[in-house]
Amino acid sequence: MKYTQIPATAFQNIQLNAGILVDTFNPATGVIGNLLGATSGGVNFKDTPEFKDFGEDIDNCPKNMMELKKLDNRDVKMSGTFVTISASTAKMLAGAADVDGLDATHIIPRNDLNASDFKDIWWIGDYSDNNTGSNAGFVAIHMRNSLNTGGFQIQSTDKDKGKFAFEFTGHYSMSAQDTVPYEIYVKQGESTSDPFIYLNTHSIEVGINETVTLNVEKNPAGASVTWSSGNTSTATVANGVVTGKVAGNTIITASITVDGVTYNDTCTVVVTS
Repeated sequence: MKYTQIPATAFQNIQLNAGILVDTFNPATGVIGNLLGATSGGVNFKDTPEFKDFGEDIDNCPKNMMELKKLDNRDVKMSGTFVTISASTAKMLAGAADVDGLDATHIIPRNDLNASDFKDIWWIGDYSDNNTGSNAGFVAIHMRNSLNTGGFQIQSTDKDKGKFAFEFTGHYSMSAQDTVPYEIYVKQGESTSDPFIYLNTHSIEVGINETVTLNVEKNPAGASVTWSSGNTSTATVANGVVTGKVAGNTIITASITVDGVTYNDTCTVVVTS
């Protein structure tokens, strides 16, 4: 059927799971900062544009004339429910509040706002069919100058966990008035083959005080190679350069370590007199 197809890349473009809320995130490296807390029911983000139609009171001008429609503002909100709480999270949920300088467990709400009450936050969700490891895909929303405008809330339940509702609002800044209070990143995951290291040869002969250079192919390409000789009295190795010492046999090993797992390849060296 011609008009009931889905894109062949559909699974590569699906956002998965509830995602997380953190204080910092580097989209270039995928490195996340501190989790703000565990959530329940996922997170809802909404950007509500507010438009002004300058043609609505002009005679004979149709409503929603493209050239007379102006974007006036954006009301940016991120809401959900935390099911964990800490002193730092409680301060953020209280909005305008301070931590007691003598007691870090004591959060003191106040009636005025400080610039320090506004914090950048990130929501990051799994994305695409490659969503694990260092090259995982993600959808990320960076909310600027966020403030919990819903007030501090707790709903406790008999024989169940407490829930802390939040509604963060993104804010414009006087120092960057044209900067919208949020931005979006969408990155597909990248397929990577399993780590490996291969030597260009697995058997060599070398004379006493002579050298032979071994080369490697490896993945990841930037992995650092460690070289070792089974018997340094027979032959030594440094950066792939094998030097014969005395007649005999030994094994040269080249290794890389990726995510705590070591991969290696070996070469038999015969030192001839």
